[in-house]
Amino acid sequence: MATGPSVVMVAGEASGDQHAARLAMALRELAPGLSLSGIGGPELEAAGAHLLSRSEDLALVGVAEVLPKLRVILGALRGLKRHMKKTRPDLVILVDFPDFNFRVGKAAKKLGLKVLYYISPQVWAWRPKRARKMASFVEHLACVFPFEPEFFRLHAPFLPVSFVGHPLLDEPEPDLGVPLPVPEEAELVGLLPGSRMSEISRLLPLLLAAAKKLQERREGLHFVLPLAPGLSREKVEPFLKDTPRGLTIIPGRARQVMAQSKLLLVASGTATLQAALAGTPGVVVYKTGGFNYLVARSLIKVEHIAMPNLIAGHRLLPELIQGEATAENLAAEAYELLTDQARRRQVQEGLAEVRRRLGGPGANRRVAELALGMMEDKH
Repeated sequence: MATGPSVVMVAGEASGDQHAARLAMALRELAPGLSLSGIGGPELEAAGAHLLSRSEDLALVGVAEVLPKLRVILGALRGLKRHMKKTRPDLVILVDFPDFNFRVGKAAKKLGLKVLYYISPQVWAWRPKRARKMASFVEHLACVFPFEPEFFRLHAPFLPVSFVGHPLLDEPEPDLGVPLPVPEEAELVGLLPGSRMSEISRLLPLLLAAAKKLQERREGLHFVLPLAPGLSREKVEPFLKDTPRGLTIIPGRARQVMAQSKLLLVASGTATLQAALAGTPGVVVYKTGGFNYLVARSLIKVEHIAMPNLIAGHRLLPELIQGEATAENLAAEAYELLTDQARRRQVQEGLAEVRRRLGGPGANRRVAELALGMMEDKH
């Protein structure tokens, strides 16, 4: 039975679940008696947290997906508020997932609880006014991108902010000892359409169509589709009706695929940063429903959507967004990155600089120390 301080953590997506779990383990290393509860997925649960609701039931992309799950979302929020009121944790740690976590943060503030926000929502990309709202309920913001502290100094000057480095740098290098089940001499192209079924349904057929066109222009290519956690061959089967020759589908091992591929076709999101850390050139695609795109387009305030491009400060990787995201365009950009050696070197050097700017390993440890310091200040 835990005898130390208590922490509520809330993470609402697969990547957030992973980051929350690693932070939970870092907290437990420093404070073995710590008790953890909140909302997350299988990784946070495996790290010892008691889950009140599961993040798999709450993960959404876009406004249009909220309504069908509104009852579940509101139920999870009410349950969490009751839990915080009853247990009065020493600290509430919110991990990204802003549309839900802003409500949690405001409720925690009303209860007089301290809030640490880990992994800032992308308010610098859209809704910059939300930075001030965050300052109204957040005691400290732990940022993972080097340009974020300056943004918050401008838009929320009273909010304490720290750059802690990116937690992806804490992950061990992928195990390359077990070969991928692909032909030895093949030139690999990784297909990374995302982890949500809404992304799979929109992007997987597009990536497969682009792969077929690319194969018409270059022999010897072999495509690898690593399925994200929570996905199975059965789930993606409806979107595999028209595949290129030489396609291998495997569960997991995405980082190994990123490391061993010559090129990646990747959905915008965390995977673009993982690909950058692997040093593998790629083409980034983003496509969503028409209504979601119109809303996003009216709000986005940055020039690029791919995280490596934002960190680099220029379009290092090609981005194909919405109407531009066609099989023809994707195949054309991919072909250039496969065959133009000067361009490949330029991109690889740029990706190395992106990695350097993300700081060194140790983000989870630094956030854990920050969290424990906030709890000590309470007493």
